[in-house]
Amino acid sequence: MRGRSKPWAVPYLQAHEELVYQNLPENDEFLRQSPLYLEIGMGKGDFIIGLSQKQPGHYLGLERDLSILATAAKKIEGLDVDNVRLIGGDFDDLFEALGKYRFDKIYLNFSDPWPKKRHAKRRLTYHERLAKIASLLKEGGQIVFKTDNPLLYAFTLEEVPLANLKIVYNTDHYDFDETHDAMSEYEARFRGLGQNIHRVIIEK
Repeated sequence: MRGRSKPWAVPYLQAHEELVYQNLPENDEFLRQSPLYLEIGMGKGDFIIGLSQKQPGHYLGLERDLSILATAAKKIEGLDVDNVRLIGGDFDDLFEALGKYRFDKIYLNFSDPWPKKRHAKRRLTYHERLAKIASLLKEGGQIVFKTDNPLLYAFTLEEVPLANLKIVYNTDHYDFDETHDAMSEYEARFRGLGQNIHRVIIEK
C-alpha cells in the first residue's frame, strides 16, 4: 500500500542533504566504504534501520515514493543513525549512477508483485532487471529477496537461471533470524496475520 502524497516531503528531503542524496555523486566517500549494502524499495525504513543497528556496514536505501522516503528519513533522523543514506527514485532511472559503486548485498523486501501477467516485466525480479541488479554486486555478493506473495516467489525462482544467476538458498516458510535479519513494516504485518514468508538468496 502506497502512502498519500505529503506536501512537506520534498522540502524536507531537500533540506537534509546530509542524509538524502539529491543525485548520486561520481565518487562519494560514504558509498566507497565496505561493507556496503543496498535496499531497493525500502518503504518506511524499518528494515534498513533495524539491520544497520545489528550488522556493521554502510547502507543505502532506495525508494521511489518520495512521501514514503521522507517518512523514513524523519525516522532515521530521530534515531540519530549515522550509517544509512537514502536516495529517491526508480531503480531503472538510477541504475547508471548506482553502477559506479559495488555492493556486498542487495535486499529486495516485499517488492510490488505486479500480479497481472502482462505486467511481468515491471517486477524487480524479471530476469533482465535481476541481471542488472546483480551487476552491482561485488564478487561473491548476494541478492536477498523476501516476499509474502507465492506467485512472485515462484516467478522469481524461474527468472533466476534466465538471468544467469544461481540460487544458494530458498524456502517458502522462512523462520525469522533475529540475529542476522531485520523486519520491514510489511513483514511484521504479514507475520502478524500468520502468512508464510518466502526467502531466496541469489548469487552470480
